[in-house]
Amino acid sequence: MKKLALATLVSLVSVSAFAAPVGQTFTGFGAGVDLTSTKYKETKRATGVGIIADYGIDYGNNLVGVIEGKVKLNSSKLVDATETDGSYTKIDEKWRASVSYLQGYRVSADFLPYVKVGYVAAKFEAKDREIYGNNVEYTSVSQTKGGIGFGVGAKYAVSSNFELGAEYLRTNIKFDGDSLKGNTFGANATYRF
Repeated sequence: MKKLALATLVSLVSVSAFAAPVGQTFTGFGAGVDLTSTKYKETKRATGVGIIADYGIDYGNNLVGVIEGKVKLNSSKLVDATETDGSYTKIDEKWRASVSYLQGYRVSADFLPYVKVGYVAAKFEAKDREIYGNNVEYTSVSQTKGGIGFGVGAKYAVSSNFELGAEYLRTNIKFDGDSLKGNTFGANATYRF
């Protein structure tokens, strides 16, 4: 995570000489890639690569709204615990998708801090094997569940068509009767058409 944050910071600093023109940034249709790292309580960290599609709207007075959709493309193993008797518990996050609204304020021509709220859906798959003497019990649960996410972030316009961003998102998703609270840190790159 520290390497991801450092790489993002170095990228933002190294391209600061290429500021975009005033009023021509963060608006219109955009597509890009997203690198995220999510930590749910009592699980391993889920790192993923995803795609982004968004549309930015200039409301005037430096207010910019962005409607955003994201899909994480890879599966992540959250729990993989095996006991000495052969019992095990495995939980995977198969995919994650979100639709969000970002409300930002363009503090300069090339910098947009924002707040974010959205709906996050994820497919989780759990497998469990319990051994009781000579009896073995298998259970398997696969559910697609959703919840609310909220966070903060910032975008930097390298040019009027290319942006780099970083964000933090807090999610709350229900799975198998439990509430999974997640903390996601992400870095993204978006091209505006």
